[in-house]
Amino acid sequence: MDADKVRCLVSRGGTMVGMFNLDMISFAGGYYIVFEWEDMPDGNRRPLYMSPIDERFLQVLPDGDAEVTHQYRVSVEDPRPFS
Repeated sequence: MDADKVRCLVSRGGTMVGMFNLDMISFAGGYYIVFEWEDMPDGNRRPLYMSPIDERFLQVLPDGDAEVTHQYRVSVEDPRPFS
């Protein structure tokens, strides 16, 4: 599965934890931030934890940083469990 890099603010348990560069995928008609991938036996990978985002707050960045292509302008809640 192809992914772009997006820079976004991340919160966890309601607390802001910082700015991160994460993978973003287009899936089922929307965009999602991927927090963790699962490696499959066939060598592919699939998103294990992801959060949907609102395309209205997604901004394409200038070509200055080739790795990070987008910025998300509102915070995203990390869906991974604490345990």
